[in-house]
Amino acid sequence: MTGKTVFIFDLIEMAKTVDEIARMAGVSVTSVRLVISGQDKKYRISERTRARIQSIIDEYGYSINQTARSLKLQRTLTLGLVVPHLTNPVYSQFAEELEACCQANGYQVIAVCSDDNETVEAEMTQSLINRGVDGLFVAPPSRERQRALLEDRTKPIVFIDRDFGFPSCISTVSDGEGAGVLLGRALSGKLSSDVYVLAGDDSLPTGGSRMRGLVRQLGESGHQLADHQIRRSADCTDAAGFDLMAGVCRELNAPPKALVTLALPMLEGAMRCLKRGCGCIPDDMLIGSFDHHSMLDFLPNPAFSVRQNAGSMAEMAYKQMSSLIACTEPDQVKQVVDVELVRHF
Repeated sequence: MTGKTVFIFDLIEMAKTVDEIARMAGVSVTSVRLVISGQDKKYRISERTRARIQSIIDEYGYSINQTARSLKLQRTLTLGLVVPHLTNPVYSQFAEELEACCQANGYQVIAVCSDDNETVEAEMTQSLINRGVDGLFVAPPSRERQRALLEDRTKPIVFIDRDFGFPSCISTVSDGEGAGVLLGRALSGKLSSDVYVLAGDDSLPTGGSRMRGLVRQLGESGHQLADHQIRRSADCTDAAGFDLMAGVCRELNAPPKALVTLALPMLEGAMRCLKRGCGCIPDDMLIGSFDHHSMLDFLPNPAFSVRQNAGSMAEMAYKQMSSLIACTEPDQVKQVVDVELVRHF
């Protein structure tokens, strides 16, 4: 049996660029652009010419030459986002809200993860710059990296979630200290015994401000935290939560009666530890979480969480970025977004 091999690519008509449509129709590129933008009547393009151009567009479609467009505009209409982990619901929610906000304004977002590692973050940030992004949203893994980004910046940068306090830093963050006060006030009304705090790495601005608010509010309510009640680790991951919870349970020979976690992944790790070690999560354990997740509603436990407003954070951060791209100073250099206490019982 003989025959010609037909590749599927032969069957696909590729969309035409404006230049190609102009050549096929025998008209100028300007005429094609006027028809595409619906301004043909305003600029007196004849009906016959319009119909010829439109028939080609209807048959093939058209594509924008992004390279040529970028060269003309001196912009790529892309923005970079660097966060520690997209598996953290707080960052994934922010990324989704930011993407929607940017798309509504003609931008696309390229998101990458740093794993909270200085070297990885530096490489990812430089990669985005090399790709020609118009600006960067960055959650810096350390004070040193924020300083380096400020000193070496070649693109507009808005720092999100973490601000180490440099005067020249443009940032949008949640009200961490206010979150600590809200959670401490809510917990203090229900505490009947010592509360243990899985603080992870509270040297970062977000964790540090949360801890300041929590410790102050609990102290003012008569529940002063002793050193042994605050457990720290190198990060705020699921694994860190598991290990810290295991340590508390070994020392008490039982789960604590009240638990606070500095970040949602740590709560997940702590719950996994209790499930594995005790077979269940004690339903009388009072739980406080600095991040919100709807799954907390399914726990039988009395629980409080603090919900960050990802939508407002994204909107404010984009406004700051828009001002920087336009070479104007943002209305507010440092944005602090209010948080909300959620009761899960």
